Amino acid sequence: MASILGTSSSAILASRSLLSSPIPSLSFNPGPSYLKRLYGGVGVHGRKGRSQFHVSVSNVATEINTVEQDQKLAAKESQRPVYPFAAIVGQDEMKLCLLLNVIDPKIGGVMIMGDRGTGKSTTVRSLVDLLPEIKVVAGDPYNSDPEDPESMGVEVREMGTVRDAELRVKIVEERARFDRNPKEFRDSYIEEQEKLQNQIASARSYLSSVQIDHNLKVKISKICAELNVDGLRGDIVTNRAAMALAALKGRDKVTAEDIATVIPNCLRHRLRKDPLESIDSGLLVIEKFYEVFS
Repeated sequence: MASILGTSSSAILASRSLLSSPIPSLSFNPGPSYLKRLYGGVGVHGRKGRSQFHVSVSNVATEINTVEQDQKLAAKESQRPVYPFAAIVGQDEMKLCLLLNVIDPKIGGVMIMGDRGTGKSTTVRSLVDLLPEIKVVAGDPYNSDPEDPESMGVEVREMGTVRDAELRVKIVEERARFDRNPKEFRDSYIEEQEKLQNQIASARSYLSSVQIDHNLKVKISKICAELNVDGLRGDIVTNRAAMALAALKGRDKVTAEDIATVIPNCLRHRLRKDPLESIDSGLLVIEKFYEVFS
């Protein structure tokens, strides 16, 4: 479960990737509302249900859009407005878990749990603006990776309702602004969205150069061993998540602080416990972290 600190929703980091391709993506069902064609140097744009056509003339007839491209354009035109990721208030831990998976999909994904109305669906949908396109199986609505059909995995985080009154008011006001005029609201966050996109792209390209010292790896494995974590996936995902966080911060070395930030979300769902008990809040993992790293 990918965890979110200080919130009531949950997310968890896993050790196997959902996709072998660079980044996961979200898909939408296309609608037949838009088309574009270039024939003989003439471009025609039309919208179904409107009596408008715009004709332009180009010098050379070199482009003919495929049906797939038309569907993609139609989907973009017909989909409901997406709330900007940069505009989401609170849920910082969940957002961090999602970003780390974007930077390094080998972490394995994020499983988010929480009460209704805590922003789970809104946050996940908002990732669509930050993700590049990937190759998927034709006709598959789940965007399965054609090169790795058996891969799957999770990082878990449990989300909760925001308790701070001022923060709750801000969330309500921001949502009201978005509902009144989605385009204007999204436009007000373009700069922040682009900054975040550039930060993610930089971190992804920088990830391969990030190093984690051997002594830190030993301490991570010691924590896993002393918490009786089954298997080695907890060790693996903690290492990967810490490296992704270092890359996100623009560093080439993992620090103990990076590990402290990610390890609760990587291990808390892996602790041995009674099946009827709820997932640990992460306190046991943090206590063990400070015991080993002190």
